[in-house]
Amino acid sequence: MSKFDKALLRAATIAIFIGAIVSAYILWVNSHQSYSALFLYPGYPNYVKPGSIVHFRYGVKSYESEVTNYTVKILVGGKVVKVERLTLKPGETVDRNESIKVPKNAKFPLKVSIVMVGGGETYEVHFWLKMK
Repeated sequence: MSKFDKALLRAATIAIFIGAIVSAYILWVNSHQSYSALFLYPGYPNYVKPGSIVHFRYGVKSYESEVTNYTVKILVGGKVVKVERLTLKPGETVDRNESIKVPKNAKFPLKVSIVMVGGGETYEVHFWLKMK
């Protein structure tokens, strides 16, 4: 084997070794990725009258790697109507049944949002109400 062949073999071996380390690191990071899930259950009304009460259900699931504090805000037409604080362990799920009153002077369509801050991220789900 010539000097050039030996140098080429050594360079290829080092490149394969570094590639294996980088690949292992990427796989490790992806398997330890932390996030949370905010979701809305089906069954809320779409058509309502001003002044009526709307019932809906949402849930939060923690896929974080440690106990996480959350702040959940419910907004109706961009205005905060409720704030709740939750603390969840990794893998824990919490479901909440909520009721809101549609303002009598609401402009339709009216957006109802659930915004959650936790684990350094902000999550949002929403639905629209239309006038009956």
